[in-house]
Amino acid sequence: MPLTFLLAADAAATTEPSDSATSTVEETVGAVADATVDVLSILARIGSGVLVGIVVAFVGVVVLRLLGRRRSLYTEVARFSRTPLYAVCALFGAYIAAQVVASDMTTSWRSVVLQALLISVILSATWFIAQLLKAVESTVVGSVQAAGDQGRANRVTTQAQVLRRVAVAVVTVCGVVGAVMTFPSARFAMGSLVASAGLVSVIAGLAAQSTLGNVFAGIQLATTDAIRVDDVVDVNDLHGQIEEITLTYVVVKVWDERRLILPSTYFTENPFTNWSRRSHQMLGVVSFQVDWRVPIAQMRAELARVVAASRVWDGRTCALVITETSTTTVTARVTLSAANPDDLWTLRCHVREELIGWMQREAPYALPRTRVEVEQVEVAHDPAPEKVARLAEELVALQNPGDDGALAATTTMQAVETDPIEAARV
Repeated sequence: MPLTFLLAADAAATTEPSDSATSTVEETVGAVADATVDVLSILARIGSGVLVGIVVAFVGVVVLRLLGRRRSLYTEVARFSRTPLYAVCALFGAYIAAQVVASDMTTSWRSVVLQALLISVILSATWFIAQLLKAVESTVVGSVQAAGDQGRANRVTTQAQVLRRVAVAVVTVCGVVGAVMTFPSARFAMGSLVASAGLVSVIAGLAAQSTLGNVFAGIQLATTDAIRVDDVVDVNDLHGQIEEITLTYVVVKVWDERRLILPSTYFTENPFTNWSRRSHQMLGVVSFQVDWRVPIAQMRAELARVVAASRVWDGRTCALVITETSTTTVTARVTLSAANPDDLWTLRCHVREELIGWMQREAPYALPRTRVEVEQVEVAHDPAPEKVARLAEELVALQNPGDDGALAATTTMQAVETDPIEAARV
């Protein structure tokens, strides 16, 4: 047999696959192709369910906007809940489509896909309900603010915020629990937890005592109306405005733009000052230390002119009285009113500047001053020690009369002539 023929036969034997290998490859390729077709078919059906859900959500949004022309609630629902509504409808459509084509899936794929879609539907529904609660809150607050009663609007705003946060917390917990309960093992664990709920609740209550105290304090603040959003308060020697009230803490905006974060229990356990409990209208005082010669009538007239020209005065109170006096000055107190704390601060500063300028221009003699009076007084020298010595000599001379006595008498007469005090004594 020629060598070339043998080599060709060996090459053919090594390059041509066997019949069994060829059939295996063809089966694998066919299985992959069938699986790909099945997956694409399933995805197409699920996609059609998503598309139907989006169409339903679009129709729902359009209907809400049309209804919103008559009632603002529907407009707020469409504004806050549009995105979660699309998510809920799309995922729910996908879940329904997956249920329809579940018979075409393998066992492993079926359980995974259905559970993932079910969890997505539960979480998106939780999101939708939370946004729906926010829409209800916005509608209620907006309707109260439109009435024009600022005090009632602040009270309703505070209560709506707290109640909405409580409801959102409950809905979120229920949504998470519902998503976890889709797992069979979690159901068993939840059953065991419910069986031992008494002991667990005691342990959890002790561990979260501070947090639960703040939560209940937040609910108490909302229901008792002790503080409201935009109230002006004094806390920890700081003057500020209530910016936000949550279940666990209160945000106070201080005048220098700082935010003071206080636990809710602070306002239930400590005294504080609420300047706007009933109304935002406030009274303020500006004091001046002026001279006794201040023209009070002219100062009152200038105050009336300045206040009348101000845009922040609410027209209720404007008075000037003398409240205190001292040896050098008198205290002129100006009482002013404004519609809110910001306007009152602006008005006080404006009045202070204008009256100071008026006194400098028109009544400089009314500016405080200190008076000093210089008086010259002549004080004679006290000759008491010399006189005592001289009197002692006179006594000695009187007790021993003689030449010394005559000398003492002569000295005495000379002293009488020169010293009026000595003359009076003699």
